[in-house]
Amino acid sequence: MTTNSLAPIANLLQQHRVAICDEWLNDIMRIWEHSHAGLVDKEEVSRQANDFLKELAVFFNSHSGEAPAEISTNSPFGKIACELSIERAKKGFKPADTAQYIITLKNVLTRHFLRTYSETPVDLALYLRVMNDMLDRISLLTFEMYVETRERIIAQQSLSLSELSTPIILLWNNVLLLPLVGVIDTVRARQFTERLLEAITRYEANVTIIDVTGVPVFDTSVARHFMKVIDAAQLLGSRIVMTGISPEGAQTLTKLGINFSNIISRATLRSGLAEALLLVGRRIELIGGVRP
Repeated sequence: MTTNSLAPIANLLQQHRVAICDEWLNDIMRIWEHSHAGLVDKEEVSRQANDFLKELAVFFNSHSGEAPAEISTNSPFGKIACELSIERAKKGFKPADTAQYIITLKNVLTRHFLRTYSETPVDLALYLRVMNDMLDRISLLTFEMYVETRERIIAQQSLSLSELSTPIILLWNNVLLLPLVGVIDTVRARQFTERLLEAITRYEANVTIIDVTGVPVFDTSVARHFMKVIDAAQLLGSRIVMTGISPEGAQTLTKLGINFSNIISRATLRSGLAEALLLVGRRIELIGGVRP
C-alpha cells in the first residue's frame, strides 16, 4: 500500500467541499435548531465546518491508512472539534448534541463515498474503514472535552455558590458578621473558616457575629466545626457572639454535652448586634424618643 492510498478521499473533500459542507450544515442545523433554538450561531458553525473539512483533506492526503489515526487535542482537527465541544458545553448542550456533530458528518461522507466509489468495492471498504475509525476517535475526543468542560463549569459554579452562601460582612469598625445558611459539612466548614480568619486579620476584628439562623441541622459534627472556628478566631483576638440557635438546636447541644460557655450567645441577630457593639464601646440609642 502506498503512502498516498487515501489521496482520493482528499481529492473528493477538496472538489466537493462546498456540497459536503452544505449537506453537513443542513443536517446538523436541523437537529440543533429543533432542540436548541436561538443558541446556535450558524455562521460560526459554518466556519468551523469548513476548517474541519480542510484539515480532513490535508490528513487524508498524507495518511496511508495502514495504522490507526493519531487523534489528540493538539491535532488541527482535534482543536476544532474541541473548540466546538467547549462552546456547546458552555451553552448547555447535551453530550449527544455535540457528538451528533461528528456523526452527521460521517453520514454525509458515507453517502458521497457510496456514490463515488460504488464501482470499486475494495477501495470503498478501505475508505469507509479509515473514515469511520478517524471520526469515531474524534467523536470520543469531543465527548471527553465536553465532560471536562462541564466538570470545570460545575466546579466554578460550586465555588461561587459557596462564596455567596458564606459572605463575610464588615458591620462596623472591628465588627464582622458571618451569616450561615444551609447544611454545614467538612468541606464547607473549612472554606468559611479560612475566609473568616483572613477577614479577622484584614479588618483587625475585635468581635465576630456568627449567625446560624439558616442552619437547619445542628448536630455533633456541626458543633465541632463551630468549636474549631471559635477557637481559631479567639486565638486571633476576636470575641465570638453566636446568634440564631433554635430551641431544638439548643436542646440537642445540651444533650450532646457540647460546651459553649466560652462564647456569648444571643437568640436573635438583632440582640447579637447590640451585644457586639457594646463589646467595642458602642451602643444603639433611640433618637428623639422614636422607637426603632
